[in-house]
Amino acid sequence: MSDFDIGGMLHEADKFADGEKYVESAEIYSKITNSDNNCVAAWYGLGISKAKLGVLDDAIRAFEQAHRINPDYGATNANLAFLLEKRDPERAANFAKMAMESIGEKVELLRIANLMENIEINLFDYSHKYVEGKQEEIITLPSKTISETIQEDGKEAEEVDFVNSKTARSSRANKMTEKGDHAAAVNEWKELLKKDSSDIASWKGLADALSKAGYIERANQCLQRVEELTEIENESREIDENQEMENLISAAKEVKEKIELVEENNSRDVNESIEWYNKGLVLLSENNPSESLNCFDKALQGSPEEEIELRVRAHNGKGHALYQLDKFADSIQEYHSAIVLDPASVTGRTLYNMGSSYASIELYADAVKCFEQAKNRGLGKEDQRLCQTQISRCKLLIKEQKKLS
Repeated sequence: MSDFDIGGMLHEADKFADGEKYVESAEIYSKITNSDNNCVAAWYGLGISKAKLGVLDDAIRAFEQAHRINPDYGATNANLAFLLEKRDPERAANFAKMAMESIGEKVELLRIANLMENIEINLFDYSHKYVEGKQEEIITLPSKTISETIQEDGKEAEEVDFVNSKTARSSRANKMTEKGDHAAAVNEWKELLKKDSSDIASWKGLADALSKAGYIERANQCLQRVEELTEIENESREIDENQEMENLISAAKEVKEKIELVEENNSRDVNESIEWYNKGLVLLSENNPSESLNCFDKALQGSPEEEIELRVRAHNGKGHALYQLDKFADSIQEYHSAIVLDPASVTGRTLYNMGSSYASIELYADAVKCFEQAKNRGLGKEDQRLCQTQISRCKLLIKEQKKLS
């Protein structure tokens, strides 16, 4: 495809997008990217169109391709920051920072850029040292009533084929009619009727296109079919009211039974998760980290997503157990998971453990940050004194490192 052709198609796609006709714009942008995979304007336009249509996975993929071609384009990075904010906070924060380098410090971008900085430490490199004898307390969380909408098992949302959807074909057919291309309009309506021969709107559209093309008799046949379908539709609406009420009552009972079953299952899951968590703490205090790790895993597997406090504690428990097993990298990930779930729950004890681990792998500057913050998060005087001692030691070791470098 020549540059002139691509330019013309981009112009046409942009016009559709400006007119909020995102189905049409997405179709053209896709054709361009299929022909020229490095056309950043088409990938960017496709990302915008897909996002407007609610197809967020496709939008993200399009923006990511645009970023790969031109990593410095601020608008692309800003869109990725917004789309990834809930899905992947770390990447969202990075894209927000890249966006601000070119378009300035916008309020929303600043907020996203600071997602991972709720605490002033590096969450990507830290480890921890478990303080012997200082266990998390055993908890007994109350069961919670689950009132969310029940979704049937095994049913997942399917991505819509917008190019061949009813909306897209109807829109194209109407535009063909406006341009006088009645044959193309007739073809679009026929394609729709192949999928649904009882769609009244499609029969009306076909009748109009045939009439304007000069096929009056065939248009009248379509209108006759419209009358037949309308009559059938009206008859189907005449449902016996008593039967309808019985159906509604039956459906309500079924929903209630499902809700009660879900509440019962979740209640049981929470209680079982608490039992596994408490058992894990006991095993941890008995210097049995392998078995305690297994218990914390089971606590997480059975804990509903809304049980934030229980999940945070279980992640912290896994972090302690993994440290005792000398698996520092894995332990880091568990503490990171806990912090992301609830940054406000980070305790002085946890930060002290992180600082000790930093020091054990000779990352003394990061260790100092942890110890400094630990002092202000509920530690007693003796523990605060211990933090200060560790800070002094780490600062001396930093000086020694600089001499050797």
